[in-house]
Parts: sequence; C-alpha cells; structure tokens
Amino acid sequence: MKVLITGSSGSLGRMLTRYLISRSIYVVGLDIKNSTERFAEERFRFHRCCITDKERLESIFSKEQPTNVVHFACSFNRIRNRQREYEIDVEGSLNVLEISNNTLSVKQLIYSSSAAIYGAHNDNKIWLRESDHLRPGTYRYGINKKLIERIYFETVVRHDFHITSLRICQVVCPSYEKPGSFVSLLGKLPFIPEFCKENKAQFIHSDDFVKLVGHVLDDTEINGVYNLAPKDFVVIKELVPWKKFIWIPLSFTTGLLSILWNLRILNIQPAALDTGIYSMLLDPSKLILRYGYNFKFSSEEAFKSTLNIKKVPFKVKD
Repeated sequence: MKVLITGSSGSLGRMLTRYLISRSIYVVGLDIKNSTERFAEERFRFHRCCITDKERLESIFSKEQPTNVVHFACSFNRIRNRQREYEIDVEGSLNVLEISNNTLSVKQLIYSSSAAIYGAHNDNKIWLRESDHLRPGTYRYGINKKLIERIYFETVVRHDFHITSLRICQVVCPSYEKPGSFVSLLGKLPFIPEFCKENKAQFIHSDDFVKLVGHVLDDTEINGVYNLAPKDFVVIKELVPWKKFIWIPLSFTTGLLSILWNLRILNIQPAALDTGIYSMLLDPSKLILRYGYNFKFSSEEAFKSTLNIKKVPFKVKD
C-alpha cells in the first residue's frame, strides 16, 4: 500500500501520516507548504503542489503510482474570497477525482467531508444519519462540501475504483493548534455566550480518528458516505461548567464575528455561528458497526485532552 495524502501538512494530514508510518506504510505527502514535522525519509516523500495545478498533480500521480488517496486539502476558511475558495475546494477536488480515476494504480479515494454539510438548524434530529437531507445554509464551507460530494458520486468511474466520503466531526488531540477556532475559544475565553449553553457537541480524539481512517484504508470493498464521529456527545454547559455564561445579543455577536473574521483574527465564518447554537450530532453506527469499533475516548475526554496539553485549568466531574 502507498497512500497519497493531499493537505498532508495540515493537522489531519500530519495525524494520519504519523499513524501510517507507524504501520510501516509508505506515504506521499502533497501540500502547498512544508510540514512542521519531519518524517522518516524511507517512509515519506513530500511534493509541494496546489490541487488546482492539474498538470503538476498529474505528474506526481504518474511518478508515485499510489494505491490509495486521502483527500484532506481544502481552503477551510483561510481565504476571504468566494471564487478562490470554489477554485480550491470544488475545482481542486474535481482534479483529485479525475486524476485518481485515470491513474490505474489508485484503487481507493477517501474524501474528508464534514458535519457542516448537514447544517445547523433548530429542527435538526437528535442524530443525523447519512441519508438525511443536507442543508448547509449559507455556510460556504458546508456548501462546498455538499457540491464536492455530489460531483464525486455522480461521476462515472472505473469499476475497480472505490470512493468513500467521511463526514467528520471536530477532531481534537493534545497537540491541537488552531488558535482562532471554536475549540480554542471554548478553552481560553473566560466567558461564553449564553446561547451556546445548551448546545450539544461531538469531539473525536485523533487516536480514534486515525484508527478508523486506517480501517477504511484497509477495506477494499467500502464505498459511499459514512459519518465519522464518536457514539456520544457532550452539552457545552457540562463540558466547561467553570465558565461564565453571559447574555449577549445574537445580532451583536454576529456583527462582532464578521469584523473579527474580516480582520483575520478569528477563523470562524459569520455564517458558522449557528453551529454554536444548534446541534449537529452525527450518528456513526453505519461505520462503527462495519468494523465493530470501540472508541478509546469519549467526546468529553477528547476535548479535555486538548486543555491538558495547553495547561488551561479545568475541573473534572466526579
């Protein structure tokens, strides 16, 4: 097995690369920037490339002849330009699909989708299944994920080429390092808006995440869409009970978030504010029953592992 990972220098890419190398699997990394980690050269080769550069992408696939492709690369809120986001997320993902299908050595493409594809709404079911309607609303990240999934599963591909989309909840780990994210704000802010108090959230620990992706990589028959999340959830007020929950007008929060977003202080789109109010809980039974998987960490344990490493004080429930 030789696994090519797009977005290999991002947090998910590094997690999976470490795991695969520990299993003595050869990894080809592909990203627009070098990783902050160094991996053993006998098990890892890196190529600097943007997924929008189709010609270079084709040459890398032709040279490396991977057997499996894991597609993590995306703009993920870093670009404040809708057209460029579309070019990277949608058109770049189409490049990955077409080149993977045309490279006969590739037997499997795993696409990292997101819980955001379902949309945060006050009428969401307690547990969202893969067959439920996709309503990302105006959240561009979710909209693009929906578009990509539609392209991936409507495109005719060769019979020995399998596509799997994993709709992933928030992945966390002791080395979590996204200072402007929702997880970081939960850990660092002395207070939290009251409208988040009753929200339910899921967090999957990196150990469980990479092992489940590893199961998918080993599965030569898997196709289709699967939720990737733990079996449980945690209510925000129970997750950080030592925090102060204060009333803040939603309109004020939306305006402030828009300013911080445009100033690049926070990496949370204003349209994503609903995710802090309404729950999107993924039902993972389809995937975990396939492998009989038992999670090592609960949602609460996964989240608190990030606080431990960052030395943020927290109280553990009895």
